[in-house]
Amino acid sequence: MGLSKSALTGLKIFRPDSILSNDLDFFETLKFGTSDLRKEDSLDKEEFLKRFLERSKSVKPKKPISNKKSIQNKLLEDFCKTLDKTLMVKNDESLLIDVKWDLIDEFCSILRKIERSDDRKARWALYFLWRTGKNTITLKEITDLVADLKNKNLSKIIKKILKHETSSGFVAEFDEKTLKINHQNDDKLVWHYLGDEIGESTRRSPGEIEKDILELIDEGSYSATEISDMLKIDEATISRTLKKLRKNDTIILSSFGERGARYFTTNCENCPFGTTKAACRKESLSYIIDYFKTCFGVDLTSPDFDGIEENQALLKIKRIVSMAKKEKNTKLERSISSGLSELFGTAVDKSLQIQSKNAKTPGDVSLKTDDQLFKLPILFHLGLYKGAQTSYDLINEIMKNMKGISKSDRLKIKKSVEEHPKKFLKYARIEDF
Repeated sequence: MGLSKSALTGLKIFRPDSILSNDLDFFETLKFGTSDLRKEDSLDKEEFLKRFLERSKSVKPKKPISNKKSIQNKLLEDFCKTLDKTLMVKNDESLLIDVKWDLIDEFCSILRKIERSDDRKARWALYFLWRTGKNTITLKEITDLVADLKNKNLSKIIKKILKHETSSGFVAEFDEKTLKINHQNDDKLVWHYLGDEIGESTRRSPGEIEKDILELIDEGSYSATEISDMLKIDEATISRTLKKLRKNDTIILSSFGERGARYFTTNCENCPFGTTKAACRKESLSYIIDYFKTCFGVDLTSPDFDGIEENQALLKIKRIVSMAKKEKNTKLERSISSGLSELFGTAVDKSLQIQSKNAKTPGDVSLKTDDQLFKLPILFHLGLYKGAQTSYDLINEIMKNMKGISKSDRLKIKKSVEEHPKKFLKYARIEDF
């Protein structure tokens, strides 16, 4: 989901090295030491300081805190002035007013995540320096902000961050000493390239993981690697959860893929959602049949679906059908359609190449054998295949109205066009339509 606007503002205002000062302790006092004050939207500073000192003595007794009242008050006032800039509070002479407790809690949790991770510390430093207007950032500038790294190889950490973010569209160069960010200073995407991973949760409860996996594989079969990629959970955790779900008999091994990969789906005989196999199938069929009747005037019956044995396949079709019913002429939907057409069209154009150099006969068309086609969405496959089939009739009509083409050339063109859909299926590895 990324970081909230409030969190991004907080990371811009507070310095990364403030985590070593009292700032985090002040935040934790606000989060954990004010439960009895949460009904109010204001906080007396004297009371705040009192609770801060009490908490520091009990939670962090070895951390030195000055006994001088003037120093304590200055530390608090500096913190409150900085906090005011984040808009989480309004700093008054003796009070913090308009306190947004939920935003403070959120930011405190983020600071705790940062404290435990070298990667997050480095990201915060990069984000902080970028927000000051720097396109070019030296390794020393970053080091000065995150001097307490457990892993002293900061260069390695930055390379790891860049490897992850450049694959998402971040443009930057790093030569071991200097990082150059090749974006305009007003490009807000950079905030998220550098900041969002700071807020990403590294742990989910076992129950949440099981729920997410079951909802995913109830509409298809997936391998542990695919589930890991889609849910953004490490594969070892996914494998352990799948093992538990198989032991509970809520999922089954559906099939084997390439290189022995195992594909799992939900067990219809012991549905994890408490539905019978017959009821699940009936509900899906009713929805799909109604769609074709209402939208196309096509009358379907249960026997028309006999070739689709798995309920999970019907559930997936039902999901696709439900999306097909959505209005497609809104501005957003038009943007989605044109974007998909452009992106996948470019991918197909790269994969389906005219190879004139090796053609036996000038003008011959051949398809580049490439697994890339297999990675296209299945509906795009179907559209391309149907388009290739339809083109056969179109070419026939064109040839009827053209003069000067010999009979042998006509037959050759017709054969080539007729074979084109089959070639597409072959090279896209979906021959069994």
